[in-house]
Amino acid sequence: MPGPEQLQSSSSPPNEKEVLEVTKNSPKAQIDTSSSKAVAATTSCSPSTDATSKADDTPAASAAVQFEAPNPMSKNQIRKRKRYERAMEKKRLKKQQKKDVKNAKAKAEGRDIEAERKFQAERAATGEGKKRRDEKWQKHMESAKDTFQICIDCGFEDQMNFKEQNSLASQLRYCYAQNKRSENPVFMSVSGMSETGNTFSQLKKVNGFPEQWLSRAFSHSSESLEKMHGVVVGSGDDDDDGEKSTPTIDTSKIVYLTSDSGNILEHLDDSKVYVIGGIVDRNRLKGTTMKKAQELGITTAKLPIEQYLKLVATKVLTVNHVFEILLKYRTHGNDWKKAMLDVLPARKDITEVDADADAKGEKKKDE
Repeated sequence: MPGPEQLQSSSSPPNEKEVLEVTKNSPKAQIDTSSSKAVAATTSCSPSTDATSKADDTPAASAAVQFEAPNPMSKNQIRKRKRYERAMEKKRLKKQQKKDVKNAKAKAEGRDIEAERKFQAERAATGEGKKRRDEKWQKHMESAKDTFQICIDCGFEDQMNFKEQNSLASQLRYCYAQNKRSENPVFMSVSGMSETGNTFSQLKKVNGFPEQWLSRAFSHSSESLEKMHGVVVGSGDDDDDGEKSTPTIDTSKIVYLTSDSGNILEHLDDSKVYVIGGIVDRNRLKGTTMKKAQELGITTAKLPIEQYLKLVATKVLTVNHVFEILLKYRTHGNDWKKAMLDVLPARKDITEVDADADAKGEKKKDE
């Protein structure tokens, strides 16, 4: 049998049998041979190469080539997905149960549910329903004109991280909802909240914000606290000496609530604006609200928690807790103790302060 050198030097072209016998001995040739067999098998299955090329040009073939199988989910992701699906199913069943109870109640009372829904749809189409709701809320908020105001200072957004900003937005929603439900609503305002900030963006996801909120004794501004609620003193016109007077901002009606203050809030003045610092992590930003109030020359005060309650857990209250305590103070007839007990969660490990025991202790000290 001639070797590869003899085949290359031979003037006559080698036949196909000789080439196969020579190249069969090398590993590479064996791979090529197997590949050629696979190609041949593929070719034999198709009627013609033209038909195959035409088939590859079809959209289905192109999609099959471009399709890639998605990455499989991890075990943790699968668990989370199943937990979410269970929660959604539980929520759906709960909603259906409420609907069934409502329909059963209406049927027992002899009401026609379909007729009521049709009537509501007609009112919604004409705008009569919205008009009546607005009139109802305007009447409910009438009492807010004669009471104190509450402002939430959101001028600390740049000092908080994304998660804390989201939490602040949720607390603002709780405050708004609680004010709507309150028997004694107040005018609620938010200062220092930029419309380009994350807090505002999170609130924009809420249905009705800010258009509907503005008709429910609510207002917001990107202006600072002192500009929003301070009173400008001096017009900037020429005085008696011919010099322009510099306008100043009077902040005497503003009271900044902070736990760092040495002043205890004994009662609420209806002519004041009580400010709650819009901060979520007060341990990290300790003293921030007190420092700001001092720089602006604003009076500070703190809730009389220690005079009525002993908190074993942390004494730091959320924005919505402070807001609700101020509302409940009026609801419970200006009673701080009842207001705080009604609002503060059980996890605070609350113990009531015995006023009589404290009075006896003070008397013994004097003796």
